[in-house]
Amino acid sequence: MIRRRDILAGSACAAAGALIPVFPLAAAAATPPTLSKTARIVMGFPAGGSGDSIARLLAERIKGSYAPVVLVENRVGAGGRLAMDHVKAAEADGSALVLAPASVMVIYPHVYKRLSYDPLKDFAPVSTVCTFQFGLSVGPAVPPEVRTVQQFAQWCNANPSKASFGSPGEGTMAHFAGVVIGKAAGMNLTHVPYKGGAPAIQDVVGGQIAASVNVLSEPLPFAKEGRIRVLATTGSARSPYLPEAPTMREAGFRDFDIQEYFAVWAPAKTPPAVANALAAQIRDAVATKELQEAYAARAFLPSAVTPRELDAMVRADLAKWAPIVQSTGFSIDS
Repeated sequence: MIRRRDILAGSACAAAGALIPVFPLAAAAATPPTLSKTARIVMGFPAGGSGDSIARLLAERIKGSYAPVVLVENRVGAGGRLAMDHVKAAEADGSALVLAPASVMVIYPHVYKRLSYDPLKDFAPVSTVCTFQFGLSVGPAVPPEVRTVQQFAQWCNANPSKASFGSPGEGTMAHFAGVVIGKAAGMNLTHVPYKGGAPAIQDVVGGQIAASVNVLSEPLPFAKEGRIRVLATTGSARSPYLPEAPTMREAGFRDFDIQEYFAVWAPAKTPPAVANALAAQIRDAVATKELQEAYAARAFLPSAVTPRELDAMVRADLAKWAPIVQSTGFSIDS
């Protein structure tokens, strides 16, 4: 879901609570920073992962202009919900921000029976940072002549005991993207949740599982080596990082478009002037060559929108995913 204000790169282009400082540039900013105090970007996933790297890249670009010092704080646990709860309760002055994947805002409300936050009432939208799509990959457990989604569906229907797909975990957007793919192609796929995308794709490579739905950066190196086949990607256009893989639309599934994004939110009641100033700085940051190249290495497309546009995206996606999640009957009590 890439809006008109998105800035797209070309094809070339720890422990909970741990604080890692990003020091300001030696040269003074051309204009005073928006904040006069330290800012924190809270990340709900471990240091070293894709989301964490996104947070640190962003912190590096806005230090000195948004705030004198920017810290990245990893509050790991509960699938990112601990970070959301922490920022929800923080002071609403722009000093506490959360960078999170869209799923915590648009999927979790339909999955968790007792979610402790409301995505529309408890947070002020700021901007997207990047978008990414998913890939449906198959490995040696599937005959090498299976090269399309339709052929995979035929194979699954002929081998129902082997018709399964892995994902990074229950309740993730990849999980439900796999459900949508299965329904669209007329195959009854059994979901096999993993604790992260890496072990899921490793089991595809090793032949322990037929297929997996992953963030595209995870199957990409194995696809380049010819060890797995990405049958289709889920975006509205081919990924510049794996242009040989067709989209689900090209594979014959009309209007298919599933993309996720990392975005920044602040606590509710954060002044609009602060949110707008930060959104403008994010727009400038993702336009830099350094950030575009860093994102390209992770198969992410830099993206920036206004707070109003991000709010509209969240509302549209909440409505989009509600019937999909409900149709599966899947829910989590905690």
